[in-house]
Amino acid sequence: MEDSRGKYRSFFHLAWSLPKQEGVGALWKGHMPAQYLSIAYGVSTFAVFEYLTKLAFNSGLTWTSDPLFKPATHFVCGGVAGCAATLVSFPFDTVRTRLVAQPEPKIYINSKDAVVKLVEEGGWRIFYRGLTPTLAAIAPYSGLQFGFYTLFTEVMDSWVTKTDKDGQRWVTWIGSLSCGGLAGLCSKTVIYPLDTVKKRLQVAGWEKGRPGMGETIKYSGMIQCIRDIRAREGVAGLFKGFVPGVVKAVTTTSLHFWFYEYVCYFIAINYRS
Repeated sequence: MEDSRGKYRSFFHLAWSLPKQEGVGALWKGHMPAQYLSIAYGVSTFAVFEYLTKLAFNSGLTWTSDPLFKPATHFVCGGVAGCAATLVSFPFDTVRTRLVAQPEPKIYINSKDAVVKLVEEGGWRIFYRGLTPTLAAIAPYSGLQFGFYTLFTEVMDSWVTKTDKDGQRWVTWIGSLSCGGLAGLCSKTVIYPLDTVKKRLQVAGWEKGRPGMGETIKYSGMIQCIRDIRAREGVAGLFKGFVPGVVKAVTTTSLHFWFYEYVCYFIAINYRS
């Protein structure tokens, strides 16, 4: 039986071994579907979030406009927005995960080839394998991102905001990057185990594409996957890949909120003029 601990012992072992075994290009496996995923998820999330927050603050309910409850309002709206965006972007995530997980020689030539072979393997439903733990994770994750971001900008208001010539306060670019990074760090840490489960389910039973990568188990669902990881690898198994995952979350979340604040400011300026 193959080693259930997997091929790589740590992030640094992976970063050192992968380029030597598969070339430097292997570090960019799944780059294109990852870009499509980022665009589809990001645009959908902020669009739905803006729509929901507008509904909330125009609802007439007193608590929705109370600054004390603003982080909570953004948490709820952000959670719903994240779920909606996940339904739109999840197929890109599945393709990205398969491309990243495949060793040499490659099973998939490119993204298009991966889509065709995935459909042959399990039909269109295969693109939503692992959706349950993803939604269970993304609702609090997206909600926490928006909630933490709002909380940090309010707590550090005097450091991260400025007042324009019309007396309107806006978050500075340094403030949005800093608060966004902190929001990404906190939210990713909370939901990381469910992200691990999602990725395990996306490659579950895919033995032919993962020779030498450790045992690939076919799970019946999220609960069995969690129990199996805890039994075989302990609680630490749920946090495999935590360092690169958090680095990515901090980077992308800070950039997303910086761009979000810039677009909002740009629209507001042009709307006033």
